[in-house]
Amino acid sequence: MSISLETIQRARACIEPHVYRTPVTHSRALSRRFNCEVFLKLENWQKTGSFKVRGALNKILTLAEDESRRGIITASAGNHGLGVAYAATVCGIAATIVVPENVSEAKHNALANYDVQLLCKGGDYDEAEEYACELQVQGGLAFVHAFDDPDVICGQGTLALEVLEDLPKAATVVVPVGGGGLICGVGCAIKAIEPTVNILGVQSEASPAMVAALRAGHVVESPIAETLADGLAGRFVCERTLALTRKYVDEVVLVPENAIAAAVAEMFAAEDFVIEGSAAVTLAALSSSKVDFTGPVVLVLTGRNLAGDVLKRIL
Repeated sequence: MSISLETIQRARACIEPHVYRTPVTHSRALSRRFNCEVFLKLENWQKTGSFKVRGALNKILTLAEDESRRGIITASAGNHGLGVAYAATVCGIAATIVVPENVSEAKHNALANYDVQLLCKGGDYDEAEEYACELQVQGGLAFVHAFDDPDVICGQGTLALEVLEDLPKAATVVVPVGGGGLICGVGCAIKAIEPTVNILGVQSEASPAMVAALRAGHVVESPIAETLADGLAGRFVCERTLALTRKYVDEVVLVPENAIAAAVAEMFAAEDFVIEGSAAVTLAALSSSKVDFTGPVVLVLTGRNLAGDVLKRIL
């Protein structure tokens, strides 16, 4: 399957009955602070608390009948697992979700509310994925990858259609980057409709897998340090998302951990929004002067699943 504006539009029609059309809202406080028009795409208001439900639904709703009957499996740092759990519930499909042992308490507790098999295995996302792949082979299950899947990428890209419909004058769209599924879908959709829009990706310095791959010219292993942006942490991207990032994304920048924590606190103070570290990297890039302030800037707030004790500590 190719990834194009047409396949992203088809994904939108597929998942539309099951997701929220989240708003793009103007932030007066952030606009005044940065002396530019700042808008927020509120995927922190999405079902399951994250954009990830879009890609999971598009993949699972389009599975073949025999795949649905056998059941599905995935690996996740948390939010993708929640999306898969919700989609599996909608479709009445048995699901196994493997998360790393260091999964955040907020995401683990949210997953425990679903009628799925939840397994904790491995020290990070990549080790959890290795274990999930072993179980997939043993059980003949369909694997729903968190980012290396055209259906998932197209599902994530549906939020870009909403951004341009709500804010046709957008000049820059700032997107968190982990494995790259979201920014590839967003970049493909936006560049097809309005090629002049600047697509900026943001990663934590603690987990720079996409930046490292772009610099090397190929996928490389990137060590992971402790990071508040746990949903973006991974040692590898994939060849598909690396190629699409090169094609559709103007730049990917890194932000330090202290800027991510400060951005969580600032978003709470400015808008009363709870966002997780993986979402806060967009505001951290703005605060670190890594965003072009020419024209309206859209920050994609990808999720809200932050443990209460972590938020309390940050504030």
